[in-house]
Amino acid sequence: MGTKERLAQELEKLARIIPGIGSYQDKEDLRERDKRLRETLVDRLDGAGKAVQKAIDRFQREGRLANLDRLGRLERKILHAADTIRFAPRGYSGVFDVVKVDEDKLEKLCAWDISLAESVTALEEAADGLKGVSPDMLDNALNSLEEHVDAFGGRAKKRERLLRQPPA
Repeated sequence: MGTKERLAQELEKLARIIPGIGSYQDKEDLRERDKRLRETLVDRLDGAGKAVQKAIDRFQREGRLANLDRLGRLERKILHAADTIRFAPRGYSGVFDVVKVDEDKLEKLCAWDISLAESVTALEEAADGLKGVSPDMLDNALNSLEEHVDAFGGRAKKRERLLRQPPA
């Protein structure tokens, strides 16, 4: 272990001894974990949006124009869901902020974000299912994708309400 790592460990131990600093670091760790998870969700949603765009491009080339409007709406919904997470309240508050987010709420928020990740997996699979879908199965594939997009959008909105709830 190098000098920097040892120094960082010693400072962390010292910070845990000083009253209040340890819980502040715990909150910072939760905030950082929340931020990284949300960034990952956004990247994955952007990827699902690109998969839908590729399907739109392919259907246009093949002359399958009947469902392009619906596909376009689904793509916009996915990108809107990504923006909902991208620009969501961060799950933390600064020293001078009026609304404070307590550690308990941060933990609930992180757990909620993990459940969002599971929802994104289902959405990604439905978007990827458009790759080789046959014309007779397209309606089923679109229904599945729409269901997953709507479910994710609802969960993302609930996340924001969770953050705005007053502390217990």
